[in-house]
Amino acid sequence: MLIVHSPAIPPARYRKRLPLILALIPLILALMPVMLLLWPASPEGTAGAQNRVRILQSDQLEGVVTDEGRVRKLTGNVALSTDDFTILCDSAWHFMDLEELRAWGNIEITSERDRIWSDRATYDLVSEVALFEGRVVMQSEKALLFSDEVFYSFATEIALFPDRLRLEDERGVLVADSGYYYNALDSAIFRGNVQIADSLQYIEADSVFTLRGDEYYELHGRVFLDDRENRTRLTGGFVLSDSTGYRRVEGGSRMRRISEDLSDTTFLWADWLEVLQKDTINTFSAYDQVHIWTARYSSLSDTAHYDDAVEQFILEGHPRLWYEEMQLTGPYILIQLEEDSVRYLDSHTNSFAVQRDTTIDRLNQITGDTLFIQFDNGSVSYMQVWPRGNVLYFVKDGDGEADGAIEMTADFIKLVFEEGELEDVIARQNVDGSFHQEHDGISQKRLSGFVWEPGMRPVRPEEPIEPRLPPVPDVRPFELPERFVRNQGIADRLPSTSGSD
Repeated sequence: MLIVHSPAIPPARYRKRLPLILALIPLILALMPVMLLLWPASPEGTAGAQNRVRILQSDQLEGVVTDEGRVRKLTGNVALSTDDFTILCDSAWHFMDLEELRAWGNIEITSERDRIWSDRATYDLVSEVALFEGRVVMQSEKALLFSDEVFYSFATEIALFPDRLRLEDERGVLVADSGYYYNALDSAIFRGNVQIADSLQYIEADSVFTLRGDEYYELHGRVFLDDRENRTRLTGGFVLSDSTGYRRVEGGSRMRRISEDLSDTTFLWADWLEVLQKDTINTFSAYDQVHIWTARYSSLSDTAHYDDAVEQFILEGHPRLWYEEMQLTGPYILIQLEEDSVRYLDSHTNSFAVQRDTTIDRLNQITGDTLFIQFDNGSVSYMQVWPRGNVLYFVKDGDGEADGAIEMTADFIKLVFEEGELEDVIARQNVDGSFHQEHDGISQKRLSGFVWEPGMRPVRPEEPIEPRLPPVPDVRPFELPERFVRNQGIADRLPSTSGSD
């Protein structure tokens, strides 16, 4: 009769792993109120019942007495059951006095809600906590998890992953350096180089908390989010995301958005940002030190609101907007876009626009209660101001040289441009004006409320908004256990993933 002796796991191993086991305690305590609400009532009289090991099958059984007490050694095609699960393996030792079960080789465990595969397992029948080692695969109702080492509490359905793990579900793949997974509520905490990838988005963070069934995520530390469907990338110190399409980005938020025809890129950075996505429509609001840059225009403001449905930016809180050689200031500025190009600007009240004439290096000025600026093919077509309009524009002689300035007030004033050059001025009602002859210092003439700050204009960010980690591997971390491949028939199932473009 052949007896195979598998080495026992020394007590020192548990002392080494004690901090990891104790790490489960705070999470269990934090989740206890929820667990008590959700936990099914135990049948009357089962409290304190002993967790028993029942032998269903074994090619060989030997009973011995060791320094650790009585041991039942089972070898070959072993099948056992406890109050928590049934187990298939190559060999197992039941330490009866320690109330501990150790198993080796081609392990498959089936419980009411989970299936687990591993190369080695140690199970404490009192605490109902198991340590799985080697090639560990956990299959819950909604996910597959892979790691080299897992602590799992069958009583609380909480898994602790002290080492690198991989989670797969119908939505995609998540990898992290460590984590907790609470099967009963389909919630989890992941830490260290967390990556989430599916066909529509890619995410990086230092840590993640998620209620996966509710599609609720909290991302902490060096967050990077690539929304491929909407051609948008976000970074920040913290991101909250839920199933409604709402996202909040805090801690120095940055956003990059590429136009639908891929011809234009918008950069936005602010202290914090809110985004709401409904189907293909996006709206967002940015707050505190909001910077916007595009190839055509850029702006500074305290807040900025954008609505994709109507293609409108609204800037508030001392906004400044620059478009080519023009600067517009006012307490409220509306930017109307059309296919990602500026169609018109609308500002009120006490708005002020300055346009630099590059040929004579003079600053034309227009101010009033409401200012409207129309664009045609990317250039200013006309400006109009009402009521109480005030205009100062510099004129040129036939040779294109500076030749004085005209200052005018009226209830309504319209400036017409042709290819960027001022062609005509139309004024109506209560018109009053004067012509200033060319003289030294006339170029410094300014209207009341003049604002010209080209040095504050945002420039294209030099630091790219790119992922810092390599792409999520398309392959699983190890060769899959034999029983998993044979019994599940899902070894090749893997959602389409990619870490970056």
